[in-house]
Amino acid sequence: MELYMIRHGESESNAADTHSGWSPVSLTEKGVLQAEAAARLLRTVRFDQIFVSDVKRAQQTADVIFPNRKYIYLPLMREMNNTSMRGKTKEDMEALFGEAYLSCRRRFDYAPLGIDCESGAHFLGRAKEVLDFFARQQGETIAAVSHAGLIRACAACVLGTPTHNPPLACDNASVSVFELRNGKWRLRAWNLIEDVGY
Repeated sequence: MELYMIRHGESESNAADTHSGWSPVSLTEKGVLQAEAAARLLRTVRFDQIFVSDVKRAQQTADVIFPNRKYIYLPLMREMNNTSMRGKTKEDMEALFGEAYLSCRRRFDYAPLGIDCESGAHFLGRAKEVLDFFARQQGETIAAVSHAGLIRACAACVLGTPTHNPPLACDNASVSVFELRNGKWRLRAWNLIEDVGY
């Protein structure tokens, strides 16, 4: 089985450099163009099933990449839940928490700040659930439109890194390919994008 994990295109919160978590923010115009580029990159791939995070920016990305295709919403693939941080910039959070915030940001685990936020351990567990879910699916080629944090956490599970946030770039509308063979996941390709000068 091949699992193509696709990050959503640039969102309004990406452009404003604010935290968004599960908030219903929309794609920017650039984000739509990025999704169109991902569609071109994937144009020769035949997907047996398509799964999409139920967060708005992922849905909009899927609508661009897979027009007229039915897909299944999978809330398990949402980004990290960071309720207390939604709409705040990195500068806002640094002003509130100082170096503690920067340290948590590097680890992608804001729970130590004592705010309403999904912990890194819980998030990594959710990524493992996502991979287990896909391992049970029928079909040889599956698409999953999700978020950078979740895709990196899945990579951490596969690579066995000591952190759920490995230092891997995961660009907007990029494609990463996970392969399941003999019950074991492998990372076959990472952060593929069509070079269109963004």
